[in-house]
Amino acid sequence: MSEINEEIDFYDDAVWAEAMKTTPVKEEFDADGYPLKEKEGYSCDECGNTDQNGFELDEDKGEVVCIGCGFLVEENLIDLSAPTRRFSSEDPSVDNAHYGAPISDLYADRGLPTTFNPMEAKPADRRKSFVLKRINQQTVTNKERNLAVALRDIERVVSRGGLPKSVHEEAVRVYRDAVDKQLIRGRSIEGMVAAALYTACRMVGVPRSLDEIADLTRTGRKEIARNYNTLKKNIVRLKKMRPPSPEQYLDRYIGALSLSIKVRNRASVLMKECFEGGMNQGRNPIGIVAACIYIACVECSERRTQRQIARELEITEVTIRNRYKEAMAILEKK
Repeated sequence: MSEINEEIDFYDDAVWAEAMKTTPVKEEFDADGYPLKEKEGYSCDECGNTDQNGFELDEDKGEVVCIGCGFLVEENLIDLSAPTRRFSSEDPSVDNAHYGAPISDLYADRGLPTTFNPMEAKPADRRKSFVLKRINQQTVTNKERNLAVALRDIERVVSRGGLPKSVHEEAVRVYRDAVDKQLIRGRSIEGMVAAALYTACRMVGVPRSLDEIADLTRTGRKEIARNYNTLKKNIVRLKKMRPPSPEQYLDRYIGALSLSIKVRNRASVLMKECFEGGMNQGRNPIGIVAACIYIACVECSERRTQRQIARELEITEVTIRNRYKEAMAILEKK
């Protein structure tokens, strides 16, 4: 060891630089772009076949199969070749399919935008890109511009209210139907957006009250109701829409008030009895839910005041007391 240390200085940077030098391995590819080592060296454990011509590579599935016995030798192979695109109207063997994101109604341009970014163009073509960008902006109609603004508002409200994607998609479809029927004329974009969201919530089965939608969109309650009636009268598929069931509100408010499943089940039974007595005719379903929850809380000894329930359900205490009296009148008859 002493002789080696005298001949070689391991603390010399030049010695380590020479030792770290490696010869790069040149990887060879076949005509299809696959490394040769991936195609060579296959062997079948079933029949013992080692002839490389006796294996078939399925590029679509990424599998290697033994031709002799059909045994699956390799699977889930990764395509390491460079992505090549060829299009031909004469050669039927060429795949002319175009791949990309699907068309979506959630965007004003349906996900197929035409953009001109002068800063990404070559210096010689920047002037031309500026001109094309200005021409593209000038050719956008007011209808397309207003649609883009409305769809952004819908996306913002959905995100702010924590609504599911199904509500987002349905609200966009309702608004597009309103644009096609020319129902937007003479109305504000915000008011029609709020009405489309209110309609979508009812159709999907995630009901929200007019007051909740008004708080999310900063639109008046009466304006939302007026626009909703306009949509329902002029769009055919909305005429078959059923009114929201109070049971759709029940689970939501039970969770908001931190009540037990016992109260929930009792409130559900009370609502069915009230409906059979005709209490749901011409009544706000949220008021009926509030009254039944209050009665169930009293019976199950889980105290919640009328003020707490009214604050959570965004209704008045007077409404709860009125529905409470009507519910008790129906329940006492039974």
